[in-house]
Amino acid sequence: MAEHYVGLGLGRSEGMDKASGRALYAGDYREEGMLELALVRSPVSHGILEELDFSALPKDVLVFTAKDLAVNVVEDVIEDQPVLADRHVRFKGEPVAIVAADTRERAREAAALVKVVCRPLVVVRDVADAANPEFPALHGDGNLLVDFENEKGSVEQGFADSALILEQDFETPVQDHGYMEPEACFARIDGDGRLLAYTSTQNVFHDHRMICRALGLAPDQVRVKAATVGGGFGGKDGNTAQIFAAAVAWLTKRPAKLVFDRRESLETSYKRHGVRMHVKMGFSRDGRILAFDGTGDLDTGAYAGLGPAVLGLFTEHFAGPYDIPNVHIKSRLWYTNKPAAHAMRGFGAPQGAFATETLISRAAGKLGLDPIEIRLKNALETGKYGALGQKMEHCVDFKGALELIRTSDLWKSREANRDPYVGYGIAGGHLSCGLGKNIPDTASVVVEETKPGYYRIRVGFVDIGQGSRTALKAMAADALETDLDHIEMIMSDTAETLDCGSAAGSRSTFIAGNALLAAVKEFRRKRAEEGGAAPLAATGHASFPESAKAFSTPGFPHAMYTFIAQAVKLRLDPVTGNVILLDVAAATEAGRIINPLSMAGQIQGGVAMSVGYALGENCVFEDGRLLNADFSTYLMPTSLDVPHIASYHVDAYEQAGPMGVKGAAEVSTVSIAPAIGGAIEQISGARLNSLPFDIDKILQAMEKKEEKQ
Repeated sequence: MAEHYVGLGLGRSEGMDKASGRALYAGDYREEGMLELALVRSPVSHGILEELDFSALPKDVLVFTAKDLAVNVVEDVIEDQPVLADRHVRFKGEPVAIVAADTRERAREAAALVKVVCRPLVVVRDVADAANPEFPALHGDGNLLVDFENEKGSVEQGFADSALILEQDFETPVQDHGYMEPEACFARIDGDGRLLAYTSTQNVFHDHRMICRALGLAPDQVRVKAATVGGGFGGKDGNTAQIFAAAVAWLTKRPAKLVFDRRESLETSYKRHGVRMHVKMGFSRDGRILAFDGTGDLDTGAYAGLGPAVLGLFTEHFAGPYDIPNVHIKSRLWYTNKPAAHAMRGFGAPQGAFATETLISRAAGKLGLDPIEIRLKNALETGKYGALGQKMEHCVDFKGALELIRTSDLWKSREANRDPYVGYGIAGGHLSCGLGKNIPDTASVVVEETKPGYYRIRVGFVDIGQGSRTALKAMAADALETDLDHIEMIMSDTAETLDCGSAAGSRSTFIAGNALLAAVKEFRRKRAEEGGAAPLAATGHASFPESAKAFSTPGFPHAMYTFIAQAVKLRLDPVTGNVILLDVAAATEAGRIINPLSMAGQIQGGVAMSVGYALGENCVFEDGRLLNADFSTYLMPTSLDVPHIASYHVDAYEQAGPMGVKGAAEVSTVSIAPAIGGAIEQISGARLNSLPFDIDKILQAMEKKEEKQ
């Protein structure tokens, strides 16, 4: 197969449309007679809904409640969430009704006129409250949704054999996704009488199922297409605005649009799980990790969402990318009166990595070892076993990533540094590819020849900004031995493509690429068999091999991972506590890199997101109410906060992947926070055990260190 595009730094195929304003986001759609929507939301964090009084509304304003739905449930893995609360409200801002008017302004004004009467109940503020039997149960079976526990080897023996034992509590915050485009959906009735929804989403087929279920419609009555999506990061992999807009369009037979403003997005959208952890690790004198004992309590908010899956991946990644003979992990998922926590870039791995990598760096200091050397000594390799006993069956070169950091300009500059207020930190991480054991994880792709040498590729995935459209287009051009501009991509349309699942789990390019290559193979077989020049079409299917495997351990263990090592150089002002990042280096082992330019963008974006996680982002709640619900108080990094980011790639090849590729969209978020923490500790000696590292926390930690001296 002659390859011409794979491996080149190609610009995004949709880039000019986005830059020029030609791209249509869900909020850009508008039609004659369109209704604009606003949601009436709960004014309390926890309560019983006793009355909805609509008497103050103008007569031309339409109102919809749970009674207008065929089935008042958000279809999900655990169906614990209503589309519109009709009795029990479990977080402030939970939708209880929809208001429709001829303009967005009038709809919002009308929503504010609705009198929502709730009888307040005791608020379950955090996981400590959730575990306390004196606090109310938010759902029938109590506040503990899921718990996992697993032991490999004997941690008791491992600690007995250890020369150094470190033990610490850690905590990570609730983080917002902060995507540029807020949640939105436009819906209308098409010329065939079918409900057509344009959504800002990560999975049009899940949207299709949710809409059909809530409205009691047959699958052929609904079509869902992804509009251009302005970022997702996991936060658009569930119900946001889709069911609301679709319901009004179907019930009124008029176009309907719902677009969240930034405040309601921050107050009510999905979040990254806040986690409280306790970790104990034992080391030999030469730095081998002999035992790991960790507990984690995850705050999943008012509803499950993808919380059980996040808990599974948190558990699986908690001990890091290391070969540890003795591991005990216990993790629990709790309901609280906050917006539902859900998928977010890294999917549970960054929380555990903060704790584990911090202790490894501290152990290196106490044992007199180089922080890279201690990680190399313990790094997983192909054929070794992870924390849950899962075998590393695919390409594994975490050591290669660590070596790239060792030889990087950033790390080599340590030798010449004489500034006592400049520090260096390093951390490692890994992230699974795919959905995991016993979870159907498939994709189907169609290749059509439109005329000799020209092809149409149909893929059900949504490109939410990760670059899968460009990557798959390049792979198709090379596989079909044609020019890039001879490939037309049709993506994320339930009427025109086949179900590929969600754009999540670092799976899109891997599984869709394999399905694409299978379709090309079938196309060539048909062409050879049928001959002639008549246009042909062929379908290819692919699945993750471990999705059908039976692991004996709990959770959703994987066999394939992407690995990363990340290092930072920063300056700390000892008087103000201000941290200035000077340089970042990230080395990734993700198999073969399809598009180096896109890969660099993914790494840089993930690093920027994690800089916010480390240094400032924190959803601050008081009795379930978000106190910093705007971008003047919820502070995200700007371009001035993010330094130069050097991106390195291990020369690797994944045999099971399409043209050698693995997933790589999320791993860059995993280990920046502990790397930053390690650099701050190197300079100040202050022990920072909770995120974010804001100025007050840094100064307090430095004061505590001085008091002990």
